[in-house]
Amino acid sequence: MARSREKRSTQLYELARELTQQGAADDIALAGQKAVGRAFTTECEIWLPTAQHDLRPLPGVISSLQPDPAILRWCFEKGQIAGAGTDTLAGVPYRVIPLESGQQRYGVMVLATHDPHFSITPEQQRLLETFVLLLAGAQQRVTLTQRAQQSRVAIEREELRNSLLSALSHDLRTPLTVLFAQVEMLTLELGQQADEVTEQLGELREQALGMIRLVSNILDMARIEAEGFRLTADWLSLEEIIQSASASIERLYPEVQIAYLCPEQVVLIRGDGPLLERVFVNLCENAVKYGREREAPISVMIQPDTQQVTVSICDQGPGLPTEETVTLFTKFSRGKSESTIPGVGMGLAICKTITELHGGHIYAENRPQGGACFTLILPASFPQGDCL
Repeated sequence: MARSREKRSTQLYELARELTQQGAADDIALAGQKAVGRAFTTECEIWLPTAQHDLRPLPGVISSLQPDPAILRWCFEKGQIAGAGTDTLAGVPYRVIPLESGQQRYGVMVLATHDPHFSITPEQQRLLETFVLLLAGAQQRVTLTQRAQQSRVAIEREELRNSLLSALSHDLRTPLTVLFAQVEMLTLELGQQADEVTEQLGELREQALGMIRLVSNILDMARIEAEGFRLTADWLSLEEIIQSASASIERLYPEVQIAYLCPEQVVLIRGDGPLLERVFVNLCENAVKYGREREAPISVMIQPDTQQVTVSICDQGPGLPTEETVTLFTKFSRGKSESTIPGVGMGLAICKTITELHGGHIYAENRPQGGACFTLILPASFPQGDCL
Protein backbone atom coordinates (compact mmCIF):
# COMPACT_ATOMS: atom_id res chain seq x y z
CA MET A 1 0.00 0.00 0.00
CA ALA A 2 2.86 2.39 0.81
CA ARG A 3 4.58 1.60 -2.50
CA SER A 4 1.28 2.14 -4.34
CA ARG A 5 0.79 5.53 -2.71
CA GLU A 6 4.36 6.50 -3.45
CA LYS A 7 3.87 5.54 -7.07
CA ARG A 8 0.72 7.69 -7.34
CA SER A 9 2.45 10.62 -5.66
CA THR A 10 5.37 10.32 -8.08
CA GLN A 11 3.02 10.22 -11.07
CA LEU A 12 1.19 13.32 -9.89
CA TYR A 13 4.43 15.16 -9.17
CA GLU A 14 5.87 14.35 -12.58
CA LEU A 15 2.70 15.48 -14.35
CA ALA A 16 2.51 18.71 -12.32
CA ARG A 17 6.16 19.47 -13.07
CA GLU A 18 5.63 18.75 -16.77
CA LEU A 19 2.57 20.98 -16.93
CA THR A 20 4.35 23.96 -15.39
CA GLN A 21 6.88 23.87 -18.24
CA GLN A 22 4.25 23.97 -20.99
CA GLY A 23 2.75 27.18 -22.34
CA ALA A 24 0.45 25.92 -25.08
CA ALA A 25 -2.86 24.06 -24.86
CA ASP A 26 -1.74 21.31 -27.26
CA ASP A 27 1.49 20.68 -25.31
CA ILE A 28 -0.40 20.48 -22.02
CA ALA A 29 -2.91 18.03 -23.50
CA LEU A 30 -0.12 15.88 -24.97
CA ALA A 31 1.70 15.71 -21.61
CA GLY A 32 -1.54 14.75 -19.86
CA GLN A 33 -2.38 12.18 -22.50
CA LYS A 34 0.97 10.43 -22.01
CA ALA A 35 0.79 10.60 -18.21
CA VAL A 36 -2.70 9.11 -17.98
CA GLY A 37 -1.80 6.38 -20.48
CA ARG A 38 1.21 5.36 -18.38
CA ALA A 39 -0.64 5.50 -15.08
CA PHE A 40 -3.58 3.36 -16.18
CA THR A 41 -1.75 1.26 -18.83
CA THR A 42 -4.43 2.05 -21.39
CA GLU A 43 -4.95 4.22 -24.44
CA CYS A 44 -5.80 7.82 -23.69
CA GLU A 45 -6.75 10.64 -26.03
CA ILE A 46 -7.50 14.28 -25.26
CA TRP A 47 -9.72 16.23 -27.63
CA LEU A 48 -9.73 20.03 -27.54
CA PRO A 49 -12.41 22.50 -28.73
CA THR A 50 -12.03 24.40 -32.00
CA ALA A 51 -13.19 27.85 -33.05
CA GLN A 52 -16.14 26.18 -34.81
CA HIS A 53 -17.26 24.66 -31.47
CA ASP A 54 -16.22 21.16 -32.52
CA LEU A 55 -13.70 18.86 -30.85
CA ARG A 56 -10.44 17.74 -32.44
CA PRO A 57 -7.63 15.34 -31.51
CA LEU A 58 -4.15 16.68 -30.92
CA PRO A 59 -2.11 17.68 -34.01
CA GLY A 60 -0.01 14.79 -35.30
CA VAL A 61 -1.92 12.23 -33.22
CA ILE A 62 -3.98 9.70 -35.16
CA SER A 63 -7.01 8.65 -33.13
CA SER A 64 -7.09 4.88 -32.71
CA LEU A 65 -10.21 4.93 -30.54
CA GLN A 66 -12.38 6.72 -33.12
CA PRO A 67 -14.89 8.00 -30.53
CA ASP A 68 -18.34 9.13 -31.62
CA PRO A 69 -18.25 12.96 -32.12
CA ALA A 70 -21.82 13.23 -30.81
CA ILE A 71 -20.84 11.58 -27.52
CA LEU A 72 -17.81 13.84 -27.17
CA ARG A 73 -19.90 16.95 -27.84
CA TRP A 74 -22.57 15.86 -25.37
CA CYS A 75 -20.02 15.31 -22.60
CA PHE A 76 -18.30 18.60 -23.36
CA GLU A 77 -21.51 20.64 -23.42
CA LYS A 78 -23.16 18.95 -20.43
CA GLY A 79 -20.00 18.57 -18.34
CA GLN A 80 -20.89 14.93 -17.51
CA ILE A 81 -19.03 11.63 -17.81
CA ALA A 82 -20.30 9.06 -20.31
CA GLY A 83 -19.27 5.69 -21.67
CA ALA A 84 -18.13 2.41 -20.12
CA GLY A 85 -18.65 2.13 -16.39
CA THR A 86 -21.24 4.95 -16.26
CA ASP A 87 -25.01 5.19 -16.50
CA THR A 88 -24.83 7.00 -19.85
CA LEU A 89 -24.00 5.01 -23.00
CA ALA A 90 -22.35 2.25 -21.01
CA GLY A 91 -22.05 -0.01 -24.07
CA VAL A 92 -19.24 1.93 -25.83
CA PRO A 93 -15.66 0.65 -25.32
CA TYR A 94 -14.34 3.89 -23.87
CA ARG A 95 -15.06 6.45 -21.19
CA VAL A 96 -15.32 10.18 -21.91
CA ILE A 97 -14.45 12.64 -19.12
CA PRO A 98 -14.81 16.44 -19.51
CA LEU A 99 -11.83 18.58 -18.52
CA GLU A 100 -13.56 21.12 -16.30
CA SER A 101 -12.27 23.83 -14.00
CA GLY A 102 -14.79 26.05 -12.29
CA GLN A 103 -17.50 26.89 -14.81
CA GLN A 104 -15.29 26.45 -17.88
CA ARG A 105 -14.57 23.29 -19.89
CA TYR A 106 -11.36 22.95 -21.88
CA GLY A 107 -11.79 19.63 -23.67
CA VAL A 108 -12.54 15.95 -23.03
CA MET A 109 -10.42 12.94 -22.11
CA VAL A 110 -11.16 9.59 -23.78
CA LEU A 111 -9.98 6.43 -21.99
CA ALA A 112 -10.04 3.09 -23.81
CA THR A 113 -11.67 0.33 -21.73
CA HIS A 114 -12.23 -2.56 -24.20
CA ASP A 115 -14.74 -3.83 -21.68
CA PRO A 116 -18.37 -2.72 -21.28
CA HIS A 117 -18.15 -3.60 -17.58
CA PHE A 118 -15.05 -1.48 -17.02
CA SER A 119 -14.50 -0.38 -13.43
CA ILE A 120 -11.66 1.09 -11.43
CA THR A 121 -10.87 1.08 -7.75
CA PRO A 122 -11.67 4.09 -5.55
CA GLU A 123 -7.96 4.94 -5.33
CA GLN A 124 -7.64 4.85 -9.12
CA GLN A 125 -10.76 6.97 -9.38
CA ARG A 126 -9.24 9.62 -7.08
CA LEU A 127 -6.01 9.51 -9.08
CA LEU A 128 -7.92 9.96 -12.33
CA GLU A 129 -9.91 12.87 -10.91
CA THR A 130 -6.67 14.50 -9.77
CA PHE A 131 -5.19 14.10 -13.24
CA VAL A 132 -8.28 15.73 -14.73
CA LEU A 133 -8.12 18.65 -12.27
CA LEU A 134 -4.42 19.22 -13.00
CA LEU A 135 -4.98 19.22 -16.75
CA ALA A 136 -8.02 21.50 -16.56
CA GLY A 137 -6.20 23.89 -14.23
CA ALA A 138 -3.21 24.05 -16.58
CA GLN A 139 -5.49 24.73 -19.53
CA GLN A 140 -7.21 27.47 -17.55
CA ARG A 141 -3.84 29.03 -16.74
CA VAL A 142 -2.88 29.10 -20.42
CA THR A 143 -6.24 30.57 -21.40
CA LEU A 144 -6.03 33.34 -18.80
CA THR A 145 -2.45 34.12 -19.81
CA GLN A 146 -3.44 34.42 -23.47
CA ARG A 147 -6.37 36.68 -22.60
CA ALA A 148 -4.12 38.90 -20.48
CA GLN A 149 -1.59 39.17 -23.31
CA GLN A 150 -4.32 39.98 -25.84
CA SER A 151 -5.75 42.64 -23.53
CA ARG A 152 -2.33 44.18 -22.98
CA VAL A 153 -1.61 44.25 -26.72
CA ALA A 154 -5.05 45.76 -27.42
CA ILE A 155 -4.50 48.47 -24.79
CA GLU A 156 -1.05 49.32 -26.13
CA ARG A 157 -2.33 49.39 -29.70
CA GLU A 158 -5.21 51.68 -28.70
CA GLU A 159 -2.89 54.04 -26.83
CA LEU A 160 -0.50 54.22 -29.77
CA ARG A 161 -3.34 54.82 -32.21
CA ASN A 162 -4.85 57.55 -30.04
CA SER A 163 -1.49 59.29 -29.70
CA LEU A 164 -0.92 59.12 -33.44
CA LEU A 165 -4.38 60.38 -34.27
CA SER A 166 -4.14 63.19 -31.75
CA ALA A 167 -0.80 64.39 -33.11
CA LEU A 168 -1.94 64.03 -36.72
CA SER A 169 -5.23 65.83 -36.18
CA HIS A 170 -3.51 68.74 -34.44
CA ASP A 171 -1.19 69.13 -37.43
CA LEU A 172 -4.12 68.97 -39.87
CA ARG A 173 -6.46 71.39 -38.13
CA THR A 174 -4.47 74.56 -38.90
CA PRO A 175 -3.96 74.01 -42.66
CA LEU A 176 -7.59 72.93 -43.05
CA THR A 177 -8.82 76.05 -41.26
CA VAL A 178 -6.61 78.20 -43.47
CA LEU A 179 -7.88 76.40 -46.57
CA PHE A 180 -11.50 76.96 -45.60
CA ALA A 181 -10.85 80.64 -44.84
CA GLN A 182 -9.16 81.11 -48.22
CA VAL A 183 -12.15 79.58 -50.00
CA GLU A 184 -14.53 81.92 -48.16
CA MET A 185 -12.37 84.94 -48.94
CA LEU A 186 -12.06 83.93 -52.59
CA THR A 187 -15.83 83.57 -52.89
CA LEU A 188 -16.40 87.02 -51.41
CA GLU A 189 -13.73 88.71 -53.52
CA LEU A 190 -14.98 87.28 -56.79
CA GLY A 191 -18.57 88.25 -56.00
CA GLN A 192 -20.67 88.19 -59.16
CA GLN A 193 -17.66 87.13 -61.20
CA ALA A 194 -17.66 83.79 -59.41
CA ASP A 195 -20.61 82.46 -61.42
CA GLU A 196 -18.36 80.36 -63.63
CA VAL A 197 -16.59 78.74 -60.70
CA THR A 198 -19.42 78.77 -58.17
CA GLU A 199 -19.91 75.01 -58.35
CA GLN A 200 -16.20 74.30 -57.94
CA LEU A 201 -15.92 76.70 -55.00
CA GLY A 202 -18.98 75.14 -53.33
CA GLU A 203 -17.53 71.65 -53.74
CA LEU A 204 -14.18 72.81 -52.37
CA ARG A 205 -15.90 74.44 -49.40
CA GLU A 206 -17.97 71.33 -48.66
CA GLN A 207 -14.93 69.04 -48.81
CA ALA A 208 -12.93 71.36 -46.54
CA LEU A 209 -15.76 71.42 -44.00
CA GLY A 210 -15.97 67.64 -44.15
CA MET A 211 -12.27 67.31 -43.40
CA ILE A 212 -12.56 69.81 -40.54
CA ARG A 213 -15.43 67.83 -39.01
CA LEU A 214 -13.43 64.60 -39.40
CA VAL A 215 -10.41 66.11 -37.66
CA SER A 216 -12.67 67.50 -34.92
CA ASN A 217 -14.15 64.04 -34.35
CA ILE A 218 -10.69 62.54 -34.03
CA LEU A 219 -9.57 65.27 -31.63
CA ASP A 220 -12.70 64.89 -29.50
CA MET A 221 -12.27 61.11 -29.35
CA ALA A 222 -8.61 61.45 -28.32
CA ARG A 223 -9.51 64.11 -25.74
CA ILE A 224 -12.34 62.05 -24.23
CA GLU A 225 -10.24 58.87 -23.99
CA ALA A 226 -7.27 60.72 -22.46
CA GLU A 227 -6.67 60.51 -18.74
CA GLY A 228 -8.03 63.35 -16.65
CA PHE A 229 -10.96 64.19 -18.92
CA ARG A 230 -13.94 65.57 -17.00
CA LEU A 231 -17.43 66.10 -18.34
CA THR A 232 -18.75 69.68 -18.13
CA ALA A 233 -22.39 69.05 -17.22
CA ASP A 234 -25.12 71.68 -17.09
CA TRP A 235 -28.90 71.86 -17.48
CA LEU A 236 -29.74 72.04 -21.18
CA SER A 237 -32.81 72.16 -23.40
CA LEU A 238 -32.68 69.05 -25.55
CA GLU A 239 -34.77 70.64 -28.29
CA GLU A 240 -32.39 73.61 -28.55
CA ILE A 241 -29.39 71.29 -28.87
CA ILE A 242 -31.07 69.30 -31.64
CA GLN A 243 -32.18 72.44 -33.49
CA SER A 244 -28.67 73.87 -33.29
CA ALA A 245 -27.30 70.62 -34.74
CA SER A 246 -29.99 70.66 -37.42
CA ALA A 247 -29.08 74.22 -38.35
CA SER A 248 -25.48 73.14 -38.91
CA ILE A 249 -26.67 70.31 -41.16
CA GLU A 250 -28.99 72.61 -43.13
CA ARG A 251 -26.14 75.04 -43.76
CA LEU A 252 -24.06 72.18 -45.15
CA TYR A 253 -26.89 70.55 -47.08
CA PRO A 254 -29.49 73.25 -47.91
CA GLU A 255 -31.71 70.77 -49.75
CA VAL A 256 -32.15 68.52 -46.68
CA GLN A 257 -35.51 68.60 -44.89
CA ILE A 258 -35.72 67.69 -41.20
CA ALA A 259 -39.10 66.85 -39.67
CA TYR A 260 -39.46 67.20 -35.88
CA LEU A 261 -41.78 65.36 -33.55
CA CYS A 262 -41.26 66.93 -30.12
CA PRO A 263 -43.36 67.09 -26.97
CA GLU A 264 -45.07 70.32 -25.98
CA GLN A 265 -43.15 70.69 -22.73
CA VAL A 266 -39.48 71.66 -22.62
CA VAL A 267 -37.27 68.60 -22.13
CA LEU A 268 -34.33 69.36 -19.87
CA ILE A 269 -31.31 67.09 -19.52
CA ARG A 270 -28.01 67.44 -17.73
CA GLY A 271 -24.96 67.12 -19.91
CA ASP A 272 -22.20 68.72 -21.95
CA GLY A 273 -23.84 70.87 -24.64
CA PRO A 274 -21.06 70.91 -27.30
CA LEU A 275 -20.50 67.17 -27.00
CA LEU A 276 -24.20 66.34 -27.25
CA GLU A 277 -24.55 68.67 -30.22
CA ARG A 278 -21.67 66.79 -31.88
CA VAL A 279 -23.62 63.56 -31.40
CA PHE A 280 -26.72 64.91 -33.17
CA VAL A 281 -24.67 66.54 -35.94
CA ASN A 282 -22.94 63.22 -36.65
CA LEU A 283 -26.21 61.27 -36.60
CA CYS A 284 -27.98 63.72 -38.90
CA GLU A 285 -25.03 63.86 -41.28
CA ASN A 286 -24.94 60.06 -41.32
CA ALA A 287 -28.64 60.06 -42.26
CA VAL A 288 -27.95 62.54 -45.06
CA LYS A 289 -25.00 60.56 -46.44
CA TYR A 290 -26.64 57.16 -46.45
CA GLY A 291 -30.23 58.19 -47.19
CA ARG A 292 -31.54 57.31 -50.62
CA GLU A 293 -32.01 60.93 -51.63
CA ARG A 294 -31.15 64.19 -49.91
CA GLU A 295 -34.60 65.52 -50.72
CA ALA A 296 -36.18 62.77 -48.56
CA PRO A 297 -36.89 64.22 -45.10
CA ILE A 298 -35.05 63.10 -41.98
CA SER A 299 -37.28 62.56 -38.98
CA VAL A 300 -36.22 63.49 -35.45
CA MET A 301 -38.47 62.29 -32.62
CA ILE A 302 -38.11 63.06 -28.90
CA GLN A 303 -39.91 60.87 -26.35
CA PRO A 304 -39.38 61.78 -22.67
CA ASP A 305 -40.64 59.86 -19.66
CA THR A 306 -39.87 59.73 -15.94
CA GLN A 307 -36.82 57.47 -16.34
CA GLN A 308 -35.21 58.40 -19.64
CA VAL A 309 -35.32 60.53 -22.77
CA THR A 310 -35.35 58.77 -26.14
CA VAL A 311 -34.28 60.53 -29.33
CA SER A 312 -34.67 58.75 -32.68
CA ILE A 313 -33.13 60.00 -35.93
CA CYS A 314 -34.40 58.08 -38.95
CA ASP A 315 -33.79 58.26 -42.70
CA GLN A 316 -35.47 56.78 -45.75
CA GLY A 317 -32.41 55.09 -47.24
CA PRO A 318 -31.69 51.45 -48.04
CA GLY A 319 -31.19 50.53 -44.37
CA LEU A 320 -28.36 48.81 -42.52
CA PRO A 321 -26.78 45.38 -42.97
CA THR A 322 -28.38 43.30 -40.22
CA GLU A 323 -25.11 41.68 -39.14
CA GLU A 324 -23.28 45.03 -38.77
CA THR A 325 -25.66 47.04 -36.59
CA VAL A 326 -23.35 46.58 -33.56
CA THR A 327 -19.94 46.95 -35.24
CA LEU A 328 -21.03 50.26 -36.79
CA PHE A 329 -20.22 51.97 -33.48
CA THR A 330 -16.64 50.65 -33.47
CA LYS A 331 -13.88 53.04 -34.41
CA PHE A 332 -12.89 52.91 -38.10
CA SER A 333 -15.83 50.62 -38.87
CA ARG A 334 -18.15 51.44 -41.77
CA GLY A 335 -21.26 49.82 -43.15
CA LYS A 336 -19.64 49.64 -46.59
CA SER A 337 -15.85 49.61 -46.43
CA GLU A 338 -15.53 50.29 -50.18
CA SER A 339 -18.23 52.96 -50.34
CA THR A 340 -17.75 56.09 -52.42
CA ILE A 341 -19.21 58.09 -49.53
CA PRO A 342 -16.35 59.91 -47.74
CA GLY A 343 -15.53 59.01 -44.16
CA VAL A 344 -13.30 56.80 -42.02
CA GLY A 345 -15.82 55.45 -39.52
CA MET A 346 -15.29 57.87 -36.61
CA GLY A 347 -18.67 59.63 -36.47
CA LEU A 348 -20.75 56.84 -34.94
CA ALA A 349 -17.89 55.75 -32.68
CA ILE A 350 -17.72 59.17 -31.04
CA CYS A 351 -21.52 59.20 -30.76
CA LYS A 352 -21.35 55.98 -28.76
CA THR A 353 -18.49 57.26 -26.58
CA ILE A 354 -20.22 60.56 -25.74
CA THR A 355 -23.56 58.84 -25.10
CA GLU A 356 -22.02 56.35 -22.67
CA LEU A 357 -20.14 59.22 -21.03
CA HIS A 358 -23.56 60.72 -20.22
CA GLY A 359 -24.83 57.42 -18.79
CA GLY A 360 -26.92 56.48 -21.82
CA HIS A 361 -26.67 54.09 -24.74
CA ILE A 362 -27.25 54.11 -28.49
CA TYR A 363 -28.30 51.46 -30.98
CA ALA A 364 -29.27 51.18 -34.64
CA GLU A 365 -32.01 49.23 -36.36
CA ASN A 366 -33.89 49.05 -39.65
CA ARG A 367 -37.41 50.45 -39.87
CA PRO A 368 -40.22 48.19 -41.15
CA GLN A 369 -41.19 50.83 -43.73
CA GLY A 370 -37.60 51.15 -44.92
CA GLY A 371 -34.56 53.14 -43.87
CA ALA A 372 -32.32 53.14 -40.83
CA CYS A 373 -33.09 54.52 -37.39
CA PHE A 374 -30.52 55.48 -34.75
CA THR A 375 -31.94 55.69 -31.24
CA LEU A 376 -30.23 57.58 -28.44
CA ILE A 377 -31.36 56.98 -24.85
CA LEU A 378 -30.27 59.39 -22.11
CA PRO A 379 -31.20 59.18 -18.43
CA ALA A 380 -33.78 61.68 -17.21
CA SER A 381 -32.59 63.53 -14.14
CA PHE A 382 -36.01 64.95 -13.27
CA PRO A 383 -39.68 63.89 -13.18
CA GLN A 384 -41.56 64.54 -16.41
CA GLY A 385 -44.11 66.70 -14.58
CA ASP A 386 -41.41 69.12 -13.49
CA CYS A 387 -40.69 70.23 -17.08
CA LEU A 388 -41.56 73.88 -17.60
